[in-house]
Amino acid sequence: MISEGQGADGLFYDVAVIGAGIAGCAVARQLARYQLCACVLEAGNDIACGATRANSGIVHAGYDPLPGTLKARYNREGSALFPQWADELGFPYQRNGSMVLAFSEENHHVLGRLLEQGRQNGIEGLSLISGEEARALEPNLSPQCTGALLVEAGAICDPYQAALRCAEWAAERGVEFRFNHPVARVGKEEGGYRLETSDGAVVRARCVVNAAGVFSDEMHNQVSAEKIAIVPRRGDYELLSTDFGPTFQRTMFQAPTAAGKGVLVTPTVHGNLILGPTAVAQSSKTDLSTAPEGLQEVAKKAALTWPALTLRGLIANFAGLRASNANGYDFVIGQPADAPGFFDIACLDSPGLTSAPAIAVDIVNQIAQLLEVEERPEEPALETPRPVPFSQMTPDQRARAVAEDPACGHVVCRCCSVTEAEITAALHGPIPVLSLDALKWRTRAMMGGCHGGFCTPEIAEIVGRELAIAPDQLDKRLTGSPLTASAPAAYGTLAARALEEGNRRALALAARDLEGGNEAAAFAEDASPEGVLVSRMFDVIVLGGGAAGLAAARSAADAGATVALLDCDAEQGGILKQCVHSGFGLHHFKEELTGPEYAAREIAAVGQRGSVEMFPEATALALECGSLKTVQAVTPAGALRLSAPALVLATGSRERGQGALNMVGSRPAGVYSAGTAQNFMNLQGCLPGKRVVVLGSGDIGLVMARRMALQGAEVLGVYELMDTPSGLRRNIVQCLDDFGIPLHLSRTVTRLEGEGRLSAVYVAEVDPATRTPIPGTEQRVECDTLLLSVGLIPENKLANAAGVQLSPITGGALVNERMETSLPGVFACGNALHIHDLVDFASAEGEVAGAAAAQWAKGAPNRDGGVPAVGGAGADETGEAAAAVDVSPGEGVRYVVPQRLSAAAFEGGPVKFSLRVGRPFRNGRIRVEALLPTGEVRLLKKKPFMVAVPAEMMQLELPLDEAAGCAEVRLIAEEA
Repeated sequence: MISEGQGADGLFYDVAVIGAGIAGCAVARQLARYQLCACVLEAGNDIACGATRANSGIVHAGYDPLPGTLKARYNREGSALFPQWADELGFPYQRNGSMVLAFSEENHHVLGRLLEQGRQNGIEGLSLISGEEARALEPNLSPQCTGALLVEAGAICDPYQAALRCAEWAAERGVEFRFNHPVARVGKEEGGYRLETSDGAVVRARCVVNAAGVFSDEMHNQVSAEKIAIVPRRGDYELLSTDFGPTFQRTMFQAPTAAGKGVLVTPTVHGNLILGPTAVAQSSKTDLSTAPEGLQEVAKKAALTWPALTLRGLIANFAGLRASNANGYDFVIGQPADAPGFFDIACLDSPGLTSAPAIAVDIVNQIAQLLEVEERPEEPALETPRPVPFSQMTPDQRARAVAEDPACGHVVCRCCSVTEAEITAALHGPIPVLSLDALKWRTRAMMGGCHGGFCTPEIAEIVGRELAIAPDQLDKRLTGSPLTASAPAAYGTLAARALEEGNRRALALAARDLEGGNEAAAFAEDASPEGVLVSRMFDVIVLGGGAAGLAAARSAADAGATVALLDCDAEQGGILKQCVHSGFGLHHFKEELTGPEYAAREIAAVGQRGSVEMFPEATALALECGSLKTVQAVTPAGALRLSAPALVLATGSRERGQGALNMVGSRPAGVYSAGTAQNFMNLQGCLPGKRVVVLGSGDIGLVMARRMALQGAEVLGVYELMDTPSGLRRNIVQCLDDFGIPLHLSRTVTRLEGEGRLSAVYVAEVDPATRTPIPGTEQRVECDTLLLSVGLIPENKLANAAGVQLSPITGGALVNERMETSLPGVFACGNALHIHDLVDFASAEGEVAGAAAAQWAKGAPNRDGGVPAVGGAGADETGEAAAAVDVSPGEGVRYVVPQRLSAAAFEGGPVKFSLRVGRPFRNGRIRVEALLPTGEVRLLKKKPFMVAVPAEMMQLELPLDEAAGCAEVRLIAEEA
C-alpha cells in the first residue's frame, strides 16, 4: 500500500476516483473496506453535482434492460443490494412497487415483451393485470388505462442521500474528498497514472476509477485508443408538494413506444410527487436549463396517467443530464485493453443509479486483485447510529432529543421540520458543506413549499456563526454564486451574537418565575432530565404571534380566558419586525407607525395581561381537534402538549416561491422572495444585489423596490402579470413614482439566465385574456437580482391536516361571523384566514376571533370532553353548523369573509364583511342581498364607492335582522 504523500510532483494515492456522483461515492465506500489509500476528485463543490442530484430516484426492478447486457446484470444485482446498503448506511429507501401502463393494443404487446425480458433477466414478481385491477390498486389512474405490468420489486430512494451516506462512510475511514478539483488531463506513467486538475494541481495514482459522468468519455479517450462518445440527454422534471404525494403509491411508468418512453409519475421517499423526465439530446455537458417545451411535454404526458393532474402544487422544476452511449446501448464498465488500472464507469444512463452498488462492488474487487491488497482486518463500526430525522420522530423521541440538546427544539425550516441541531450537525459532518444547496440537500431545509422563504436568512446566520462565512461569501449553488452581493464585515461575529442571545433567551425561560414576566416558565414543575412531554391546560391556545395572534390573545384575555400564545420566532411580531417603513397603525392606533413600533405596542399590550403565557420559539407540529384542542409543540426549553377547549389559528402566510411560477432556464443565485430580501436587508444588513428586477406589484415588492433604491441599487423596473397593480395605490406613488421606478403592466418574467449568479431575465408581454406570454415579445433584461412579489399564501398546513375546511379561493378556512371554522371551537384570523393588505384589519379580525374563542371556552361544560354548549356557529358534535346561512360572492366579487353566518348573526349587532372585487370598478357600489326560501330577493344595503380594485380589500358592516330566516346572503359589485 502506498501512503498518501505530498511531493514536488504531486499527491500519491493507490486509487484516485474521478467524480463524486453515486458511482464515485459507491466506489469510495467499497475502497474504504481495503488497506489502501484513496481519494475522490470532484469538479463541483459538493457530492452528486451531476445526474445523481437531478434524478427520478427510481430503483429499477430490472425488466427493462436487454438480456445479456451489462445493464441487465448490474440492474439485477444493484436492485438486490439497495435495501442492504440502505439499512447499513441509513439513507431513505422504500420498496413501493411499480406499474408499466398500457393505453393501446400496441402497448399490450410491449408489456408482454417486457414481461418476457424480465423473466430472462431473472426478475421475480412480475405479472400482467387488467385496467380495472390497476385502478383498484391505484384509484387515481386514468380510465383510459387498459392494462399494466405490475412490478413488485420496484423501489424509490433519495439518490443524493445514498451518495452522501456512501461518501461519509468512506471519509470516516480515511478516503479523501477533494472538491473544486476538475480533472483536465489524465496520462499514463510508470506505475500508474498522472492526473492534473484545471488549476495545475497534480495527483498520481496506481489505479484510476473514471466516474466522471457526462465527462467520462473525455477522461477515457486520453488513455485509450478505444474511443467512446457520450451524448448528454436532458431530462426535464416537475416536482409537486407533499399534498400530492399520496396520489399514487407506486411508480407509474408508461409503456415505451416508437415516440419514446413517456414520462413517469411517482411518489418520492419524502412524500412529494415527481413528474418526468423528457429525453432531449444536446451538445452542452453543463447546461441544466429547463425548456418550456420540455415542461409542457412533461405535464401533457403525465396527464395521460393522471387526468386530474394539476400544477397548483408545483414547488420546483429542474433538469438533469444523462450520460448516454453515442455508439451503442450499454454501459462501458471496466479496464480498456490498452489501459490496465484505468477503470471506466462510463455511459451510465438509466439504470445507472440502481446499478451503482453492484458496479462498485465489482470494480473494487478487481482493483483489490490488481493491487494485491487485503480487506481491513476488522471493518470499523459506524461511530454512532444514524440519527432519526426530527420530522420522523415520535413525540417522546422529540422530548428526549430536546432534553439532550435544546437546539433540537428550535425548528428552523417549518415546511420540512428541520432543526438547528440538524443544520449544525450537517455543517460539521465528514463531508464539507461548501454551498447553501449542499446544506439543503443534506437536511431538506429550504425544500418545502415556501422554497426557503422563511428559513434561508436564519440558515445563513447559522452558517455565519458556525463557519464564519458571510452571505456574500457563501455560494448558493455553484462556485461563484454568492447568496448576497454584500454583507457586514463582522457578519460571523454578529450572527453568533444574535443567535446566542436568542438561544439564551429561550433557555432562560426555564428559570423564570411567572411573577417576573408572563413568558412560559419552561414548565419547571413537569420537566424531567429524561425529556418527558410536558402537558399544560389553558382556556384558549393561539398559534402565531403576529399582529392577528397578538390581538387574539389580548382579546381572549380581556374576556377572562387563560391563554397560551405560541410563536415560531424568539420575538413576537411576525413579519412586522422586518418592516422598518412607516404606514402601519392608521386605523388601529390612529397614528402612523413603523412595523416594529406597531408590533412593540401589541406585544406590550399582551404583556400587561397576566393571563397570557407566551411561548417563544415554539413550533406546533400537530393538532388534535376534538372537544379539547391539543397542540404538540417543541421549544428549546422542552417538548409540549398543550390543551384547551378553544384554538385560534393565526399562523400567517408565506410568499409564493420561485418554484410555483414554473419559470424556465437555469437555477442561479440572486432570486429571492421579496420578504427574504427584506429580512437580509433590514435584519442582517446584507444587500441582495445591485441591478434589480421586481416581478409582481404586491406591496412588499413595491416597498422593497424603494428600499433597494435607497441603498444604492439600480431598480430596473417592476413587472406585473395583471393589467392592474396588485399593491396599494399609495405604495405605487410612494415607492415607484417618487423614485422614478417604472411599472410594466401585463408583463412577466419567462426565463432565467446565469450559471452561478443571475445575469439576466427574459420578460414578455402577456395576453390579457389568457394571462400567458405572447410569443415573440420576449426581451432580455440584464440584472443580478430578481425579487418575487407574486402573492401570499395562507399558512394552513396544520389546519388542513386537522381537518379544517379550506376555501379554494382564499386558501384560508371557511368561517362564520365569529371567525369560527368548520371545526367547533377552532377559530382563524389574519393572513391565515385570507390575505390582508392592512395589518390593522388583521388585528381587528384577531380581536373578534379571540373574544369568540374565550366565549366558547367559558361556555364549555368541562375540559375533559363533551361538546361546549356555547359556540359561535351553534355547532354540533359533528362539526356541522346549526341553522348556518351561506354568504356567497356574487357578480363582480371574488370572495367574501365570512362565508357563512350562524343563527346568532341575525339577532345581535352588525356583522362586518371583508371582500375583494374581481376586477377594477369606478363609481360603483356593493349591493348586499338576502335570498329568502320563497325565492324572493331582499335588498339589505347598497354601499357606493369611487374606486375598487382587487388589490385593496373592502369592508362593510350592517345589521342582519332584516335577513332573518333567509337561505343565503349575497354580495355583488356593480357599476352605479
